Amino acid sequence: MMRIVMNRNNYIILIVIISTISLAYYVPHYGLIYDGGLYASLGYSLFSGNGYFFNGYPGDVPPILPIFLALFIGIFGENGIFLVVPLFSIINSIIIFLIFDKKFSLEMSFLGSLYVFFSPIIFYDSINVIREIPMLTFVMAAYLLFLKKEDSYKKHVLLGILVGSAFLTKSVGFIYTFPIWAYYVFNKNKKVGINIASSVLFALPWAIWSYSHFQTPFVSHSAYLLPKIGSNISTFFTRTLPLFLISSFIPIVPISIMGIKKSENIFLLFGVLIIISALLWPVQEPRYLLAAYFLIAYLALIYLKDKRKDITLTFMIVAVLFQFGTTVSILDSNVVSYGLLDDAGIWLRENTDSNSKIMAQSFRQIHYFSHRKTYQIPQDPSLLQKTLINNKIEYIVIDSYEKTTPKYAIEFFNKFEPIVTFKDEGGIVNIYKSPYHD
Repeated sequence: MMRIVMNRNNYIILIVIISTISLAYYVPHYGLIYDGGLYASLGYSLFSGNGYFFNGYPGDVPPILPIFLALFIGIFGENGIFLVVPLFSIINSIIIFLIFDKKFSLEMSFLGSLYVFFSPIIFYDSINVIREIPMLTFVMAAYLLFLKKEDSYKKHVLLGILVGSAFLTKSVGFIYTFPIWAYYVFNKNKKVGINIASSVLFALPWAIWSYSHFQTPFVSHSAYLLPKIGSNISTFFTRTLPLFLISSFIPIVPISIMGIKKSENIFLLFGVLIIISALLWPVQEPRYLLAAYFLIAYLALIYLKDKRKDITLTFMIVAVLFQFGTTVSILDSNVVSYGLLDDAGIWLRENTDSNSKIMAQSFRQIHYFSHRKTYQIPQDPSLLQKTLINNKIEYIVIDSYEKTTPKYAIEFFNKFEPIVTFKDEGGIVNIYKSPYHD
């Protein structure tokens, strides 16, 4: 009877199989969330040769994710956008396994990688077109390369590119990778200059483009929140942190804390920066602690490393099964799919003139699928008629997904008969003809 020897490569193959099957089941069930519509539209603009523009305006987010989205649109068509982040998630799981493998057994590294992959927030972010997972993948790739014992110029050039890629995916990527530079500076490694220079050169084209359009080298559509930094700390402790801990398999948390004293300083600084950046950011969401799931697993494995093997393996198996069960429960019962916006946008593309203008609260998603100029519903009811008339808007989309849809708009258009309705057990999308359009 043939006996399969589980070496490093076999574990990597198993990670790929498990993560691919899991993501393949859930990805088709979910459409574009609000931010995803922006990134997808920028990707489509790049693919179609119209530059880095959304709705006629220059894109105000770093370009790495839209570039990958454009590439996948070119290869797989417009639905290729739904494959990009899952692919990054699979790669991220492999990278985490390889980081763990430098310190722990293959079995523990494998289970630690799956623990992170199946963490609810990680998995949910993996099935959506958003930047957190790609950013984290570049961050973890930088740490994996950092842990290589060689100290060549080639390594530092590549490290700089990875740091630059993390930053150009999401600005906080620079904060997460800063401990690498701090380590080299503290240890007086002169090659850190090569590292920094390659990051700067890699980011320079984006800085030039950004300055030419926005008069700032690194534009960000979240920059308006910077003056509010530190204004919502109480919510971090009352909502963000509790949600993170609940989704972390509670028994692993104290074990992780006990592993702190055995951890390398670079990962402790990494953890401190994760917490500080999430603590101070005015918008409080558990996904801003997403990178901490790696540290929870890493610190726990450090503590468990010298314990009885059968006990530690059993504990990690239970932890993985808990994360898997929690994720399935949340996705099956609490998560909105946004899928009908795909149908509504495609209907508008196929049944309206290419110059038609649309208004929607989910205007980013509708813009991507309809390929039409799309405006957001004004919050002030006194501006509705003026906006519809002045911008010659012909169609209005009212959906049940965006909870920020002004109540007045829902009530106003309820008085009219929709020209088409898309409905399932998770939501409803109505398309109306503007009463002010000829």
